[in-house]
Amino acid sequence: MPELPEVETIRRVLEHEVPGVRIDRVSGRSINMRRPLAIEKLAPLLTGASFLTLRRRAKYLLFDFDRPGSLLVHLGMSGRIQLVDEMAPLADHTHMILTLSDGRQLRFVDPRRFGLIDWLAPGGEDTDASLARLGIEPLDPGLVSILPPLLHERRSPIKSLLLDQRVVAGIGNIYAAEALWRAGIHPRRAANRTSLARLGRLAQSVQDVLKEAVDRGGTTLRDFSKPDGEMGFFAQQLAVYGRQGEECGRCGSAIRSEVIGGRTTAWCPECQR
Repeated sequence: MPELPEVETIRRVLEHEVPGVRIDRVSGRSINMRRPLAIEKLAPLLTGASFLTLRRRAKYLLFDFDRPGSLLVHLGMSGRIQLVDEMAPLADHTHMILTLSDGRQLRFVDPRRFGLIDWLAPGGEDTDASLARLGIEPLDPGLVSILPPLLHERRSPIKSLLLDQRVVAGIGNIYAAEALWRAGIHPRRAANRTSLARLGRLAQSVQDVLKEAVDRGGTTLRDFSKPDGEMGFFAQQLAVYGRQGEECGRCGSAIRSEVIGGRTTAWCPECQR
């Protein structure tokens, strides 16, 4: 599924392309997704609105317009956003189309329907069920000082805490595994039995790996591509994720994997203690 770097990559592309552009028409079909997608509700709210800014909160996108309120979007497991010419062939599972004043369309594609598209009235971000309980942003400049004590007071495995959206929001399975490898910490290690210094190195590794992934356009595994159709290239730099049985690039040991907290986790048995 698209993780934070992929969502941030999408935000940056669209932030460059759509501010100031007006929505002339909203089309699609109302279907059940993570929340019901109600075209008849969204059409009057969006038609005639011009894009102002695009924001990201964890793995959510927030589209702001020249009218009160925001469009909340989550891509789920297989969602994509396409920014294409109005005459471009329509992909299967395209559920909503915003026809723009410049002859292009913003299309929301989601084969598995685990995504979310909803309108938030002013102030709705503070009470929305998906946003209100999110933890600290992993790209927040204060993460290196804030995250270690948050982790250190808990007994859970560090990998599980990194994926807990109430603790730190948006890291995702790929980048949690990569950050733990960089910091030399075993994913099953209890957070409260890890020194604050090591947890500080982990927080820095989280930021480093996420920033590098954003710079390289994210990780293309199955469904992710940028709105302009380009793929991400961070997969070429993955050290442990998806490399079970291969040699660790740091020590040469065979990379292992197991399920932790319901997610497959890869690590090096020598480098990560």
